[in-house]
Amino acid sequence: MNTASVLFHCLPYFLSTAYGIYTLLEVFFPSLRDANFNHWEIDVGGSYTQTLGWRKVLKPPRVIAQGYMSNRSACAMAMAVGVFFIVVGFFGIRHESGIPEVFPDFFGHLSRSD
Repeated sequence: MNTASVLFHCLPYFLSTAYGIYTLLEVFFPSLRDANFNHWEIDVGGSYTQTLGWRKVLKPPRVIAQGYMSNRSACAMAMAVGVFFIVVGFFGIRHESGIPEVFPDFFGHLSRSD
């Protein structure tokens, strides 16, 4: 595989890692936070949940419950989401590129049918 192909395959994992880092930076630097950082709402059917600014874009759903989390809860949730995206990005980059070799390839173990 050439370098451009490897970088193209790693692009979603780079984006995942970047989003995770940004989410962690929001926790540590409050000036980066949105005004509704700790706002949550549940829509009809419970399938569309807005937490930390995520929302269904095309058709605004009918809200059945909403509120504000404490800053501590919102930061804990943002921290968990950020760490999750960083871990997925890191192991995805490891799977696609093979670098660094000292860490195991978890995605490779999942795709094998031994």
